[in-house]
Amino acid sequence: MPPLSPQASSDIPPKSLLAWGPKAAIIVSVLAYVSSQLILIVPLMLFYAVQQNQDIDSALNSSWVQLCLSGVSAATILGVLWLFLHRRKQTFKNLGFKKIKWSDMGWLLVATLIYIITLVVVMAVASHIPGFNADEAQDVGYQGANGWQLGLAFIGLVVLPPLAEEMLFRGFLYRGLASKWPKIIAALVTSALFALVHFQWNVGLDVFVLSLILIALYEKTKNLWMCIFLHALKNGMAFLALFIFT
Repeated sequence: MPPLSPQASSDIPPKSLLAWGPKAAIIVSVLAYVSSQLILIVPLMLFYAVQQNQDIDSALNSSWVQLCLSGVSAATILGVLWLFLHRRKQTFKNLGFKKIKWSDMGWLLVATLIYIITLVVVMAVASHIPGFNADEAQDVGYQGANGWQLGLAFIGLVVLPPLAEEMLFRGFLYRGLASKWPKIIAALVTSALFALVHFQWNVGLDVFVLSLILIALYEKTKNLWMCIFLHALKNGMAFLALFIFT
């Protein structure tokens, strides 16, 4: 059988053709994430200037302000990624976006079940560690959101973070590390960094487990959409627990 032509090959380039390696993956990922946090100073300064003597804390927790901050952060991550990829003559598609197949959806279901079961077991074990509080609440913003404001909270929690974070951590960082490193090492480093940026032990452990499952899902499907869907599903369940069923 003759070898496949470049046109007939997968949308995902093989390791040897990946336009970035571990060094670029780490530097650009750190730059993208740090920039996404530092740039929030700009809208916050404008916000404080406009509010002046009004109730800052109450206004800062408004759904519109929280969504603005989420949007600015996500846009910054995607902007840094776009600049790097553009210089390497790549597009966002090279991060792992492919046409969805029915088999991908099957793997998504399997990965969701594995994530839930694994998380329950891990949290049960971790609960015996002195000082570990599995029930510590995470501040996700949007306090007091109700009615139409829940739509803003949904976009800011369930839509934007999974899209930006999966493109950065699984699509860019993990694949860059795995291009030269053993996949298990790349997966552990990616997941550790993903847990670190959440700044909370119980949440960090949760997203560490999630990251490993997301990477396994990507390896099975080679489709970043599946990682985004699972991440959004996880955040969606948290959204329901915090804002709908409370």
